[in-house]
Amino acid sequence: MTAIKVNPVIKRFYEEHKGRLKGKKLITACARKLAVITWAVLYYNRPFDASE
Repeated sequence: MTAIKVNPVIKRFYEEHKGRLKGKKLITACARKLAVITWAVLYYNRPFDASE
């Protein structure tokens, strides 16, 4: 998944959960995290802010 390499928030999430989740479950968790971030940006009509 390219977002793990490019997006620092998803990369940090991936690194934090790498010990607990393996393979496809970890990729799915990262994809869900990215989907939640995308939904929030569209719903609240605000640019993404990693500090929140």
